[in-house]
Amino acid sequence: MPWHGCGWPGTRSVPDIADLRPLRQSKNSTLTATARHFGLWPTAIFNLERGLRRDDELASAYRGWLNAA
Repeated sequence: MPWHGCGWPGTRSVPDIADLRPLRQSKNSTLTATARHFGLWPTAIFNLERGLRRDDELASAYRGWLNAA
């Protein structure tokens, strides 16, 4: 695989999640309400927002839900 100088060969960039918590707070949604919407425990959202847990699909769905609210 040719390398084009965009990071290490064969690696993908990690989606930025820094916007999730401020966006949730700007929509006045609590961790509990957000977690309930996705059928998760609040700690799952907490860990995602702080980068302690990586889940790209959840982050994308979460961002879409917040932007639609």
